[in-house]
Amino acid sequence: MKTELIKAIIVDDEEEARDVLEKLLMRVGDIHIIGKASDADIALDMIIKKEPDIVFLDIQMPEKTGFDLIKDLKKFNIKTTVIFVTAYVDFAINAMKVTAFDYLLKPVAFDELKETILRFRTEKKQELYEKKVDVLLDMLNKQGKICFNTRTGYIYISPEEIVFCSADVNYTEIYFSKSRKDVVTVNIGKMEEMLQQHRFHRISRSHLINIDYLAKADRKSKTCELFKDGEKYIIPAPPNQIRILESLIHSGKFHSGSPVNPFESDE
Repeated sequence: MKTELIKAIIVDDEEEARDVLEKLLMRVGDIHIIGKASDADIALDMIIKKEPDIVFLDIQMPEKTGFDLIKDLKKFNIKTTVIFVTAYVDFAINAMKVTAFDYLLKPVAFDELKETILRFRTEKKQELYEKKVDVLLDMLNKQGKICFNTRTGYIYISPEEIVFCSADVNYTEIYFSKSRKDVVTVNIGKMEEMLQQHRFHRISRSHLINIDYLAKADRKSKTCELFKDGEKYIIPAPPNQIRILESLIHSGKFHSGSPVNPFESDE
C-alpha cells in the first residue's frame, strides 16, 4: 500500500535553515514541499492558497514571530498541523509541551524529524487543533510578556519593565535602566502599536515613554523627566506633545506614576 503524500510548507527567515530542513524531509520520503517562506506574511498567503498538511514554523522571525502567524491562522480559521522549529529553549517550549504542539530544536536531527512525521501519520488529530491554539495563546498571554525580535534571536519583555523606547532608524532601543537596554528589530511605530494596550505614550517621533515613570513635563525646556529606582531620565519632547499628554492624563486615560502633578506651571 502506497504511503499518502504529505504536503508541507517551510517557514523560516534563514535560507540555509529552509534548505537544510527541505533536504531532511526529502530523506524522510513521501513529503512534497509545496512552498518555502521567509516571513509570516508571505507564509500566511501561501498557506491560504496551497492548503498544506503540515507547516514547519520557525518561532523567531523578523517583524512577526511564529506565534503571530498562529494568531493569523486562527483569525482566518485555518486548521493545519503546525510543527514549531526553534533554536531557543524557554517558557514557550513548555507551553508547546502542555498543549501537545510538536516542535523540533535546531539543528534539526533526522531521527527526531522522522519520529515527528510518523507521529503525524498515525495521529492526525485535527479536531483538537482549535483547542490547542487557544490554550497555547492563552498560556503565552498569561506570561504577561511580549515577544520582540532582536538581531540575534528574540526576547520576552514585561511592558512594566520598560522606562522608555528610542528610535534607531528601523530598530528600537528599549531602556530598562541606565545599565540595561536591548535593541529590537521593529521600528518605533510598530513598537507603539505593540504597546498600545499598556501605559505608553509617543511623546515625540523618536521616543515612547512609560507613563508610570513620568515625574515632570516641562514645556519651556521641552523635556519630560522619568524616574525609576532612583535614576532620572530626561527625554526631549515638543511642547504640543506635552500638552496632548497632559490632556490625556487629565481626561483619565492615564494617571501619572508620580505622586505630584508633573504638569506644574512652567510658563
